[in-house]
Amino acid sequence: MKKILIPVLLLFVSLSFYSCSENAVNVINDIVSNKVTAKDRLDSAFAQAQRKYSSSVKLVMIFGKNVLFEGTDVGKTDITGLTILSDPNNIGAWLYIFKKPGTDTLAVYTPNPTPGARDCIELTALFSFNTVINLISDTSARNIVSGALSMINNTNFFISTSSNEIVNSDVAYGYSYSSNPTIKFNSSYIPVSSSNNGQSFFATGTNKTVNMFLIPALGTLNLPAYISGLINFPNDLWVVNYKRTNNSVVENFIEATVTKSSQNMTINIPPAFTSKVINLSKY
Repeated sequence: MKKILIPVLLLFVSLSFYSCSENAVNVINDIVSNKVTAKDRLDSAFAQAQRKYSSSVKLVMIFGKNVLFEGTDVGKTDITGLTILSDPNNIGAWLYIFKKPGTDTLAVYTPNPTPGARDCIELTALFSFNTVINLISDTSARNIVSGALSMINNTNFFISTSSNEIVNSDVAYGYSYSSNPTIKFNSSYIPVSSSNNGQSFFATGTNKTVNMFLIPALGTLNLPAYISGLINFPNDLWVVNYKRTNNSVVENFIEATVTKSSQNMTINIPPAFTSKVINLSKY
């Protein structure tokens, strides 16, 4: 009987540290599981960056490595095993990246992995854009995405979509996984309707992983300037990088999705169609 009472007592004591206004289900989930979506700690990261650097800091990217893509935890990362002071290439969590006002210096935060925590930990000293670029290898999207990241680092582009309007990582992943049709274009940037999506890509292969990026797309990817007939291109995009091993070959598939649930990208040349997803790969 004592063995049963001790965990229950510890849970009760843990809950007592939270205010009465807290949602009890959320608190229990925090204590039991460290799996979080991108927006679960975004407000905390914003608040910490503003307190330390300035109220004028701008969010320039959210980066999620090893995003869960199966079961009930789709669109989350498991931060239980996060090693804070290790090589940042080994981090399996969300990174919230801010531009300090008046500089080209970045501030980087990641969720605190302590069970029950609601805050973030600063990783500024450990971060480099090469951490992200090196994850995108041998794909048609590498130059597009690395070019966007370079422009973010050297210009004043930032994520202009308000945090409350950004669809969460689980929603964006869902768009990329199941949307049909998606927008695809060939080497001449001629758009066509495509049935390729994350679900079809992951239908085969092994060693599957997913990484996600939220980036300011308008002015960095500059796709409307290349794709004739593409309208309603959003200011910001979620980029979802699927990776698999197929016949001993590592393959990538990269799609970008809108950041607001009300948004649709439109190809207005016959046959006209709309989609929340655009394919950045040649797959």
